Amino acid sequence: MSTSTSLLRDRDFVLFAGGQGVSALGDALSKTALPLLVLAITGSGLHMGIIAMLNALPLLVLGVPAGAWADRMDRRRMMLWSDVGRALLVALVPLAVVLDIPLLPVLYAIAVPIGVLYAVFEAACLSCVPALVGRERLGEANSLLSIGNALGFVIGPSLAGVLMATVRGGLTLAVDALTFAVSALTLMFIRRPLQEAAQRPTGPMGDQIREGLVFIRGHRLLRSTVLYWSAITFLTSPIIICATFFLRVDLGWSPRILGLIIATYAGGAIVGALVASRLRQAAGLMMFGGTVVGGVALLVLSVASWLPLTLGVAVLAGMGEAVAGIFYTTLRAQLTPDELLGRVTTTVQVATFGLRPLSVFVAGVALELTSGAATLATIGVACLLVSALFAWRNNLFQPRTAAVPTPTERASKAG
Repeated sequence: MSTSTSLLRDRDFVLFAGGQGVSALGDALSKTALPLLVLAITGSGLHMGIIAMLNALPLLVLGVPAGAWADRMDRRRMMLWSDVGRALLVALVPLAVVLDIPLLPVLYAIAVPIGVLYAVFEAACLSCVPALVGRERLGEANSLLSIGNALGFVIGPSLAGVLMATVRGGLTLAVDALTFAVSALTLMFIRRPLQEAAQRPTGPMGDQIREGLVFIRGHRLLRSTVLYWSAITFLTSPIIICATFFLRVDLGWSPRILGLIIATYAGGAIVGALVASRLRQAAGLMMFGGTVVGGVALLVLSVASWLPLTLGVAVLAGMGEAVAGIFYTTLRAQLTPDELLGRVTTTVQVATFGLRPLSVFVAGVALELTSGAATLATIGVACLLVSALFAWRNNLFQPRTAAVPTPTERASKAG
């Protein structure tokens, strides 16, 4: 593809982006409906935190090995079978409703297996975009993928709110199962390879994992970026369950209003993605600015009880997260050669999301002991403090990224 041609005219990219957009709709629906479902069954923020923790644990254990698999194996097949497995597992929830089986044990039983398949899928998915579109198109591709993801979060929460109010909660997750099946179908029709033609690594798995770790440790900009984003992700991982608790328990608002707020947040993310595709400032500066906007938005949300103000804050928060996330993802991929991309990406994912089980568990305890408002305010203040610390101690704002050596160049240097 010529770089002057829009990726929207690239058949394979459209298939990939469309499948991921549909899957994002299902994710948005389940991320809205599942906390509401657990809260309706148990009335407990602690149960919400424990189920989220179980779902996040496999990424901590399997994240780095999955990255090595993504560099050695066919990434398309990894994604395809992960989608099929998740479709079947999520379908157990509406099936349990139909068969009148207690839902809480089912939710606990599927949390870890879904987390395992998520870790495998993400390792392949996050590694395949450079090969699919070319490194010179990463910014455009990540912006379009972010828009598709945000569109899913515009539709999904609203649909979840309507379905939760009109049908039995567990049946709502049937839509999520269907979206995984659609994602798997689109992957079957992509013609282009999802990894570059360089020879796939061989040899002991431990040596390959170590190579990815050494690359991250030796790259100062990548290392600083990963540390910063890991700290922010640890703080913000429980936002959905905290916001759900705050809006439903603290304020007593309905599931439909919750869906409206999340959809508005996603609308802000679409605007942020469109803006990010046109920005040329230092990636670190954009990450910092987006995170600061999000932290301030959480502080305002924690004291807001007027719906129009809450909706306005949701738009700003969505814009901030989209800008920060797009620049982070693009920078990380630009700094890494393809044959290391699976290992580096999932090592970074483990560093970024590895402590998520602890984060969501602590948030669940905090919700039980304090309130949704206090927990959201604490997260917002912590994000601002971490951003200020890293802006002071690290060179996150440098305007240019380091060039990525090609496999041939690295081999010639080694020789």
